[in-house]
Amino acid sequence: MDEEKLVSLFLELVRIDAVSLHERPVADFIKARLCARGLEAEEDDAARQLNGSAGNLIVRLPGEDKSRAPLLLLAHMDTVHPTAGVKPTLADGVLRSDGTTILGVDNRAGVTLILALIDELIERQLRHRSLEIVFTVGEELGMLGAMALDFSRLKAREGFVFDCTAVPGGYVASTPTAYDFKIRITGKPAHSAVAPEKGINALTMATHVMSGFPVGRVSDHSVANFGTIHGGTADNVVPDQVTLTGEFRSFREEEISVMRELLTSLCSAAGERWGGSCAPAFMLSFQGFQFGSEMPLVQRLHDAFARAGVTPQPLVYYGGSDANVFNQHGVRIINTGIGANAPHSTEEHIRPADMLKGYEILSHLIEAE
Repeated sequence: MDEEKLVSLFLELVRIDAVSLHERPVADFIKARLCARGLEAEEDDAARQLNGSAGNLIVRLPGEDKSRAPLLLLAHMDTVHPTAGVKPTLADGVLRSDGTTILGVDNRAGVTLILALIDELIERQLRHRSLEIVFTVGEELGMLGAMALDFSRLKAREGFVFDCTAVPGGYVASTPTAYDFKIRITGKPAHSAVAPEKGINALTMATHVMSGFPVGRVSDHSVANFGTIHGGTADNVVPDQVTLTGEFRSFREEEISVMRELLTSLCSAAGERWGGSCAPAFMLSFQGFQFGSEMPLVQRLHDAFARAGVTPQPLVYYGGSDANVFNQHGVRIINTGIGANAPHSTEEHIRPADMLKGYEILSHLIEAE
């Protein structure tokens, strides 16, 4: 793959402004590019489900052995901040914006690698394993597009997503399970000066819950956080409604159970002590996964790394990605490093050399066996 060709395609993509749930310009760019090469990109109904502008795209490239399940390649089309007016610069072997916008490496670099691969496979008629390619929407808002995807449409049971900030050779080997929680606290309103004893202060109940629940890095395996607090109506009214939201993540199921039980117990105690109600609700955000070196998919990745001359670097990562959703639906996906530095910031940058190395790794992953 020629570096200039790869960078040119990347710059085309980052100049398209398409934040989460407004991915239509990128989706149309991909569809038009594939159509010119005789390929069809199926679009699902995620736009309707999510009230967005575009759905997930699914592309199929039959390979040498059509009897074998295809390999899945994955990237997301949205960026977390606008790239309108982005002015990319290349200096000292690094691509970055001029500092007024993000560059959009996350995840236009992943999209670039896959589109460049499709070009090479078609133009050079290379032998390759059958492929299913998915470009998702709404990843930056919590993997919304992946969650809206109808997985019965896919035949692939394993594959790779190119959305990890690590340099080529790094990959996510372990992630925690994450839960969001919402606590609705109901007290009783009263005039805080005239008759405060007639009220039940929901904010007081909330502070009891918050002070009893540890946050931050609560153990070697778990983190927790209170993210928002909403409630009250006026300074002279005893607040009767407060809502707390937060999350916890852990690599240990037993520690997840402990945190759930502790929040439930604190809420129950607050309700009994002050006479109001305090009800927690827990929602699975994403399921964790662990990939060992003995797994065939990991061995395939390690082999591609070796052929590309990079050292495997398995990573423990507390964040989530589309990989979590796909793994939760029985499609084993490994999130692979592309060298996206400082994502979501105006300092975001990437080295074309890392993009080339990522492409080399990708080309080895899809080779026919």
